[in-house]
Amino acid sequence: MFITRGSSRLARPYICPRCSSKTALARLSHGLGRQPPRAAYPGLRTHVTSVAGVDSKVKTQDGASATTPGIGPGLKGLRNKNKALKKSSSHGPSARTILGQSSDLPIRARFAPSPTGYLHLGSLRTALFNNLASSASKGGAFILRIEDTDQSRLVADAEERLIKDLEWAGLSWDEGPDRGGPYGPYRQSERLDIYKDHVQQLVDHGHAYRCFCTSEQLEAQKRELHDQGKPTVYPGTCRSVDSSESDRRAADGEPHVVRFKSDTFGRPKFRDAIYGTFQKKDQEEDFILLKTDGFPTYHLANVVDDHLMKITHVIRGEEWLISTPKHLALYEAFGWQPPTFAHLALLVNPDGSKLSKRNDSVNISKYQNEGVFPMALLAWLANLGSSFKSGAKTPRTVADVADALTFKFTRGGIKLNLEKLEYFHNKYRDALLADPIPELAEQEARLIDHHLVQPMLRQLEAITTGSGKDASELPQGWEGPLQLVPALTSDESTKTAYLQKVLASRQGGYQSPSSLIQQHPYLFWRVPLQRYEASISTAPSPDQRILDALDRAIDDETVWHGDGVQVMKCILDTLQGEGIDQVVVHNALRLVGAGGQDVVSQSSSRMFMLLGRDEWRHRLDALRSLMLER
Repeated sequence: MFITRGSSRLARPYICPRCSSKTALARLSHGLGRQPPRAAYPGLRTHVTSVAGVDSKVKTQDGASATTPGIGPGLKGLRNKNKALKKSSSHGPSARTILGQSSDLPIRARFAPSPTGYLHLGSLRTALFNNLASSASKGGAFILRIEDTDQSRLVADAEERLIKDLEWAGLSWDEGPDRGGPYGPYRQSERLDIYKDHVQQLVDHGHAYRCFCTSEQLEAQKRELHDQGKPTVYPGTCRSVDSSESDRRAADGEPHVVRFKSDTFGRPKFRDAIYGTFQKKDQEEDFILLKTDGFPTYHLANVVDDHLMKITHVIRGEEWLISTPKHLALYEAFGWQPPTFAHLALLVNPDGSKLSKRNDSVNISKYQNEGVFPMALLAWLANLGSSFKSGAKTPRTVADVADALTFKFTRGGIKLNLEKLEYFHNKYRDALLADPIPELAEQEARLIDHHLVQPMLRQLEAITTGSGKDASELPQGWEGPLQLVPALTSDESTKTAYLQKVLASRQGGYQSPSSLIQQHPYLFWRVPLQRYEASISTAPSPDQRILDALDRAIDDETVWHGDGVQVMKCILDTLQGEGIDQVVVHNALRLVGAGGQDVVSQSSSRMFMLLGRDEWRHRLDALRSLMLER
């Protein structure tokens, strides 16, 4: 089959670079036919609606029509070919659709922060989605680019902090200012000559011009336009400056900027991968490309860098949607194919109001200081605007997040749901403790130590010494002085092992290590005598037969292995035939182990396993001594 373009005929069959098919249908279905109209690109997917004669009508997803070269076989033939292609597609069975593209095709995405401030929640979310999209595609790459062209607003340590915060979150990149790459430099302040060369190309081709208007003249022009009731946009004053005069004035060192002739390219219309078709109502003014200090504006540097770095997908915040027509006009002026654009809905407060950068909830340092697991934070952010597949397991790596994500995005403001963050944090914590992964053992052990064990040890020490305020939140009777259980006064490895065992115990239900300490103090300190006194003075004394059965179980060393079930069985076997209700048995055991029947406690079996034989001996003897004194 040959593709006819007007009256010419290609000398050999067209071979689709995406699926190696030698059919015209592949060209159409992959959007690789004639350059689509500006109203439809980029990433336009087309569907043949009719074939007649030389030209065929192609209907875009937003309802517009475009004309493509005739392809010969007729609609029925195309349908048959389409069925055959589906059956013999080169795309693997595991291929997914990511922003309108098969995951079998590479996605080169970039995160391009400006070091004018520190990384915030919205920026980290943008970096995450770029990372996930590229890593979920075959042969993709994630690029870190520092956009430091706004020299007046740079924060001295912002770039260093940005990189450290991204690394803390667990994100890595393939190319960037710290590791280089084939398309560097990756810091815009080191690419000034590149931008100047490209600006000169636009000037030479009549798409841009130098503007010598001073700030005073610009203000006067705005006032005049305002008084006339006209839009206060730059009126194109310097468009009429002759090129030779412009060259002379620039050579003489007269301050100037370079502006883009926007009306040459109309009002570009495009299809965003998330928001659909977008076109501004008003014509763009002649916006600035190069500033008086020789630095490019965001618009120029962004387009030039994305093209030269071979970025296939621009994934950024919704606030840049309105600027995209400017970027498309620049792509057209340079004669470049634009990338796919995907604009992420912005984060908002729970009440729907705008989320300010001054809001503590957007600061990454807040989550770092609160001990939130980085992977839990990423899982939460991935679900702010998208979602995980049904039945997805708790992610343990960034690759797990990419595998779990549907890549279906929500439009409109995304409300911060901190309760969902707590959910992901607890799920990740429980997975770490209950299901260690050998390949991640060292890394996850550090996380457990840093986020759980060390904060708990500091809090326990503060409460024990009376230097912490948390002691006031312990149950009545635990006011002190308090004595830590022996496992927590031993060496570091014993302390760590004990706390990990306690943390892995989820039966009591806890939201944080701090709440675990407050709800279950008996797991960390020996029961104070005043606590026992308060309990036996307000309730009937425990049945001595139960205490005797516990005494015999403690003496039987053979049952103190495993999860405590054998200890419980030994006690119940001893009491068999005594006619004592099991609830009464458990209440008595709760008194011995936790200091009272009213204490929110673990199950009796779990307390046997956690506290151990020696500690149960100590507590039983302490309670019995107190009862004898009474």
